[in-house]
Formats: sequence, structure tokens, C-alpha cells
Amino acid sequence: MGVQKDSGELLLFFYDALVNKGKDQIGTQEVIDETKWESKRINNAYNYLRDLGVLKEELFLGNTKGVLNFIVLRLFPQGVNIVENQPEFRRNFGFEVNLGLLKFNWGATEK
Repeated sequence: MGVQKDSGELLLFFYDALVNKGKDQIGTQEVIDETKWESKRINNAYNYLRDLGVLKEELFLGNTKGVLNFIVLRLFPQGVNIVENQPEFRRNFGFEVNLGLLKFNWGATEK
């Protein structure tokens, strides 16, 4: 797995939770529990999304198991547009997604 693909999967997770399921926020511990990824992998994917400017989020001091302490409150319109526009999503993250069948397997462990 590369950072680009991991970031796409993480963005889809945020989209599913915040948009489809209507959650108010997603925090560090929920991402750790869901992905089972190593801290470096989560941090790299999360920072990629932050740098894209698609997350309305808050960062806090410290970390949880080596992962930045954050809360994602919502996706900015650009983030929603990337997810819902399949060619744009593929261009940004290198794989295709079917929003009708969002399913997370989180890939194999990082090599």
C-alpha cells in the first residue's frame, strides 16, 4: 500500500461515517480501531488528506499509540466532490470506488 491509496481509503471511511451515517465526528481511536494500521501509516494518510485541504478537523497535543490526536468534524465541499466524482477520485488516489458498495478491508499490512 502507498500513501496515496491509504489516503483514499481513509477519505472514504470519513465520507461513509460523516455523510452516509451522519456521525458528528470521527476521532483518532476510531480510526485506529477500524483500520488496524500502524501509527506511521495512519499519520501519513491523515496528513495527505490534511494537505489536500478536504477535512474540517481539530488537532490536539500528544498522540494515541503514536497516532496524531485528531477529530474530523466534516468534509469540506472539495472532499465530497472528490469522493462523488469517480474520475476525480481515481486521479487523486489511483483506484476506483463504487459509492453504492462502500466496503472496507483496509488492505494488507504496509510493506
